[in-house]
Amino acid sequence: MQITQQQIISEIVHEARTRPDSAVRELVQGQLLVGVQAEQGAGICSRVPLDDVPLDSGHEPGQNQSLHQLLPGLQNQDTVQASFALASANCILNSRRGEIQAKAQELILELGQGKNVAVIGHFPFVSKIKNAFKNFWVLEKRPRDFDLPSTEMPRILPRAQLVAITATTLLNGSLAGILNLCDTGSIRVLMGPSTPMACCLGRMGIDYLAGSRVLEPSQVFTGIKNGLCFRSLSGVENFIQPTGRTGV
Repeated sequence: MQITQQQIISEIVHEARTRPDSAVRELVQGQLLVGVQAEQGAGICSRVPLDDVPLDSGHEPGQNQSLHQLLPGLQNQDTVQASFALASANCILNSRRGEIQAKAQELILELGQGKNVAVIGHFPFVSKIKNAFKNFWVLEKRPRDFDLPSTEMPRILPRAQLVAITATTLLNGSLAGILNLCDTGSIRVLMGPSTPMACCLGRMGIDYLAGSRVLEPSQVFTGIKNGLCFRSLSGVENFIQPTGRTGV
């Protein structure tokens, strides 16, 4: 079944709206990340686009809103508003307990043994694990080191038995196209600080969600304002949640 980006976004927004709303207290953005703090919890997300939009551009949504009111901004793909909207969804959805406290790279190493593995996005850990699999490909819009250009996806993804995808594909309009290229029997992992713990993503073809939870908002938001990348932040924890997708 072919899916569209609009379907994915609409399902996430709908699921987040089924959870209790909360007034927004603070919105912050840095060079790499954005953050939303509400009366109940906080959420973070990668900032897109990283180019051509200065921090003082006025693209930040209004402060006097609730989390639910920010969610429609996710429809505005590849904008700062989309980043704040997804951070709001993460604030709502990523507070649940009962998942596995682990990093995405640990899951990839465990599930990818003896398999063809493709990673969408050049994560810091890829150089450490590149020799652990039968075949290993990193697909990136801006290739570096041993990366392949993202234009190689139609050739690589049908061959991959495990596909790990950066959650920024929820922001830049590319997730649906990636999932439609994957082999039907492949394992798919959505990962990174932008990942929402949305059950609906299982229906969209994702098997595991590897995201983060904000534990200490003041520490996290200070780091964001200072331009830190996610792995340099203090006050967050990584966790993994299976979606229960069947047919794999």
